[in-house]
Amino acid sequence: MTAKIIALLNQKGGVGKTTTAINLSDTLAKQGFRVLGIDLDPQGNFSKVVSGGEVRFEKNVLQLFQKDNNVDISQLITLSPHSDDFFYIPTDIRLSRVIESGLTLSFRELRLSKHLNSVKADFDFIILDCPPNLSLTTTNAIVAADLFLMPVNSGVFALDGLEDLLDALQEVSQGQELHYYVFRNEVAAVNKKINNAIDEDLLEIASQRVLRTTIRRSEDIGQASFMYLPLSQYKNGSVAINDYRALVKEITSLL
Repeated sequence: MTAKIIALLNQKGGVGKTTTAINLSDTLAKQGFRVLGIDLDPQGNFSKVVSGGEVRFEKNVLQLFQKDNNVDISQLITLSPHSDDFFYIPTDIRLSRVIESGLTLSFRELRLSKHLNSVKADFDFIILDCPPNLSLTTTNAIVAADLFLMPVNSGVFALDGLEDLLDALQEVSQGQELHYYVFRNEVAAVNKKINNAIDEDLLEIASQRVLRTTIRRSEDIGQASFMYLPLSQYKNGSVAINDYRALVKEITSLL
């Protein structure tokens, strides 16, 4: 089996993209899948949590995008302390600078894909946590991924930028069929009127490509990240655990 590559995308920050990437990866690993998480966001929040709190990494994703491009990606992969089936490649705060300097390189959108081809057979899923922008890093993820997941929250500007992101996906895909889905994150059950309005707009903007699964708002998720833990390690009885399990079930059925 060749790994299915899933990219977590949204050019808006604060929508729960990274916490979804962490807990989706952790849930898949807990179900026996071999998972590789790759942190493409220079902010490094994914790396901090899955490493158990580390902030500096000698081997990191930066090396995949440097000009010499001779690194063996398998040498950058580290086992997460949270699971025997959860591996990761951390990021580096200098990633944005290296990406900018690589704008003139040939086949620059294909660099990540070429590296991943050498390790796809070793994993069931590869999860890409993308930065909150449409940088060259995100473009590499779009080219590499089999499935795009776009979380939106319940904020007043929740859907801002979603149409632009979908347009960018269409442009990068160059006419190929896109396999993308949007899903609701941080859903507060008390705001039924707001939730219904967002759901209606979301179905229209996303051309009905909206997952049934929603992730409920829970303080446990943020507290787990603060403690550098996936949710299952912090509070296995949290209501959101079932939501992430439902998300895995729906995603695996789609793939």
